[in-house]
Amino acid sequence: MYSTSPHQKLLEAIANLDDQQISLVLKFISSLETSVNNYQAPPKTVLERMGGYPKFLLEGSGDLSDRDVRKKAISDIIQARHQTRTHE
Repeated sequence: MYSTSPHQKLLEAIANLDDQQISLVLKFISSLETSVNNYQAPPKTVLERMGGYPKFLLEGSGDLSDRDVRKKAISDIIQARHQTRTHE
């Protein structure tokens, strides 16, 4: 006993159909092709839409979790801005 392939089974089934049924099968097959062609890639993540991680987060020092270190960093930034404004 041999087993027939799905391809062979399909050909045998189509051979027994009338013209109207074949037309319906063709419409069904074309709808399958359309849905496969219209498949869209999954949407980008927020990080991908932003273009990756913000550089200012990666460039900062890693110890900003300490309050004293944060205060010093903010103070340095404010002083640098103040000096650039007064020298202009």
